[in-house]
Amino acid sequence: MQLHHAIDRIHGAGAELHVIGNGAPTFIAGFRDTTGYPGPLYTDPSLEVYRAASLRRGLGTVLRPSVVRSALRARSAGFRQGATQGDALQQGGVLVIAPGGALRFRHVSRAAGDHPPVDDVVAALA
Repeated sequence: MQLHHAIDRIHGAGAELHVIGNGAPTFIAGFRDTTGYPGPLYTDPSLEVYRAASLRRGLGTVLRPSVVRSALRARSAGFRQGATQGDALQQGGVLVIAPGGALRFRHVSRAAGDHPPVDDVVAALA
């Protein structure tokens, strides 16, 4: 499950979900249309935020059997990958940062399709 599908649980914990992509700013509207995500959305084509969070990037993060399995699982659930926007080799992650800056949760995606369990993320909000 993608985090934005748990937005009511996130808001119920008194938190907000911020999404940071790495495509050009002109891609934001298309992302919103594709995902239906209505919340705060930013983009960092320079990848500075990704480097600051020590997130993974490289060919080895996309050329893996786990990526094929994740793609097949997503496709069977009805998700269709559109054209890649931004750096296809840059992987994401999830950070839960408390007021004051304390890091409560960190997940670094090892490969495309590697997402943390939503319940773990929501639990870190408590």
